[in-house]
Amino acid sequence: MPLAMKRLRAKLITIPWELEVPTLSLASLAAATPPQFDVCIVDLLRERLVLDEPVDLVGISASTPRINAAYELARRYRERGVTVVLGGHHVTALPDEALAHADAVVCGEGEASWRRICEQMLVDRRQVGGVYHEEPDLDDLSLPRTDLMKLRRYQAYYYPVIATRGCSESCSFCFAKRMTRGYRAHPIRYVLEQIRRRPQWVKAMYFVDDNLAADMDYTRALFTELAKDPFPFGMQVRHEFSQNPDNIELARRAGCILISSGYESLNQRSLDRTGKRATASYYREIVERIQSAGIIASGNWMFGFDWDEPELFEATWGFLRDSKMMHSSFTVEIPFPGTPGFRRYRREGRLLTENYERYTGRDSVVHRPARMTPEQLARGIRWLTLKYHSLAHRTRLARAAWRNDKLFCDFTPSKRALYIGALNYFQVWQWRYRMTPSIAWLYGRLAPLYKYRHVGDLLRRTNFWAPSEIPADSRPVALSTSSPFAERAGAMAPGRGKCLQPSRL
Repeated sequence: MPLAMKRLRAKLITIPWELEVPTLSLASLAAATPPQFDVCIVDLLRERLVLDEPVDLVGISASTPRINAAYELARRYRERGVTVVLGGHHVTALPDEALAHADAVVCGEGEASWRRICEQMLVDRRQVGGVYHEEPDLDDLSLPRTDLMKLRRYQAYYYPVIATRGCSESCSFCFAKRMTRGYRAHPIRYVLEQIRRRPQWVKAMYFVDDNLAADMDYTRALFTELAKDPFPFGMQVRHEFSQNPDNIELARRAGCILISSGYESLNQRSLDRTGKRATASYYREIVERIQSAGIIASGNWMFGFDWDEPELFEATWGFLRDSKMMHSSFTVEIPFPGTPGFRRYRREGRLLTENYERYTGRDSVVHRPARMTPEQLARGIRWLTLKYHSLAHRTRLARAAWRNDKLFCDFTPSKRALYIGALNYFQVWQWRYRMTPSIAWLYGRLAPLYKYRHVGDLLRRTNFWAPSEIPADSRPVALSTSSPFAERAGAMAPGRGKCLQPSRL
């Protein structure tokens, strides 16, 4: 049978370095795969990889801490004659390094490049090779194949949805802007259809956008539509979004229950020198404004910049204690390859290691700060994290949340108490095992065993699930004109981004 007539098999593999919330990167590639392929998605922390089954094309995505594992997996597949493609942030930063381990490397957004690779495979697999960097047209993308993600293995509160791509900022420690060619937005009808097709068991969704509100005209239009049939969601936005009370109120009416922002530091010099374009003196007002509206304020904090001193940990703790910010995460600066920070630290001889497995953040220090020792930085991060997530402080936050009658205001008193308790006390356990060295060591070895809790996988000899094997409550909701979104946005054909009904959205 000629190769062009043969049904090919493509396996998309992600190698998370911990049990992260789901993203849509591989689901978007699966949606861009031509219909002549059978395709599957494998999350190596949530599903056992069947390595020896026949497959023609493998795409592997991994972040910097797990890139060596990706290279080793690529080697094993190539030894069997399988065409291997690598993608993600790390290989976008270092395509020449990655190309030594794969047949092809996809830089940046992957849909157009992946589709081109698949089309080459259908003609002659020998055409596949080199570095691909093509920008997809967001107006003509298929809906992400979330049905292939085995979503039941993730939390019911993090159903992934995407509305925009890219970031308009240029922070020295971040690679996000370099993954895309400018900030762009999907058609609003595309976003609404993702939401409408969520499984019924999903309790909340999360916008995986780097900055959902970079274009406020678009965000207002989107939130206006969401407010017509609100469903709980969390989002990431820059902090200035929350300086405007009208923005927060519009988000609340749309269903927003969590606003996550990269506050990064209380040290204004660090904010200024890293290109953050933030004003730390506004932070307390912002947190108060968000939480008084009944929305959880979530802050991401980073330490180890050249202008940070050991006293910053105590100052940050004082701010968090007094502001009663409901959720926070803490990490050292991670100078990922490709960022200005990585290039500067390497040039100045201040990189402590280029062992990518240590580029995990939190208290794993990989560079030498200017105003404290690496040991002081690691100890400070652990101290602040465990202080903030102590049982005593989380109890104080739980009491503050209970007194905030706008938080989870639609719940019965018993359900509200349950959610507030879970919100706070789960964090105590979660961050203890992450930041206590002996427990973190154990967790790092137990996490890869998580997939074996799905006993049925042990009996399967393939990662390709037939449509009948996908649980009914994990399949996309069937097309229907009864949706409150359908008349305004049009219903999208299964697997296609085209709208069947005309829409101005």
